[in-house]
Amino acid sequence: MSLNIGTDNSRFVRVKNPTIKLAFSDKVIFADLITSKKTGRDKLDKDSGEPILGQDGQPIPERIYFKWEGRFVGDALEAARAFSSYQVIDIETGWIEQESYRGKDGKNHVNYYVVISDFNFLPDRDFNEAYNDNGSSTAEGEEDFYDEEGSSGDSFI
Repeated sequence: MSLNIGTDNSRFVRVKNPTIKLAFSDKVIFADLITSKKTGRDKLDKDSGEPILGQDGQPIPERIYFKWEGRFVGDALEAARAFSSYQVIDIETGWIEQESYRGKDGKNHVNYYVVISDFNFLPDRDFNEAYNDNGSSTAEGEEDFYDEEGSSGDSFI
């Protein structure tokens, strides 16, 4: 799992599926958060095995992606009402919480989620330069991850 929060460790985050769950509270907006980090390897074409080159002719770095449950509260709540799906933000203030629950299988589980109380909207271009390194609106494989179900902190390459 990887998510740094705060001014010194601020991260670019893509937000998907912002939702108010009235059965839970009208003071929280829930959303999926997608972050990434470089693996230190070049991204390879799945068919040829050759490095994929960016617009500048340099190899694009491979990234691993992480999916988190996000909850926008406090000062972030009103701003989060303006979200569109795939919105790009920079988290200024937030923390990680956990909740325990008994699953359908009868076992105890723990769900980790990110509570965000302050963030900034980012233009998509700035996010892509810092996040994808290739100028695309989403990185290859990222689209598939948005639609996958999973627990917070799940990752893929």
